[in-house]
Amino acid sequence: MKNEKIKVMPVKKKHTHLTATLSLPLRLHERAWIITGVRSLSTSLVQQILEVSQDGVVFETENTVYHLTYARRPAEIEVMCA
Repeated sequence: MKNEKIKVMPVKKKHTHLTATLSLPLRLHERAWIITGVRSLSTSLVQQILEVSQDGVVFETENTVYHLTYARRPAEIEVMCA
């Protein structure tokens, strides 16, 4: 066999922008539970919480980077990101 270098390309994750609320606190290595209008969804496991503000949160899961703008502002932002 001939020695060949294999180049591994990084996987580019999908970016999803939502106006919604988190139904549970956002935690690393757990699923995020998101409520958007009339439906709810769960994500794959959260890998990183990239940004937290009064208006929303940006976090990365195994497959996607979510840009979530709160449909209504939570009373305590610290409670939403434990």
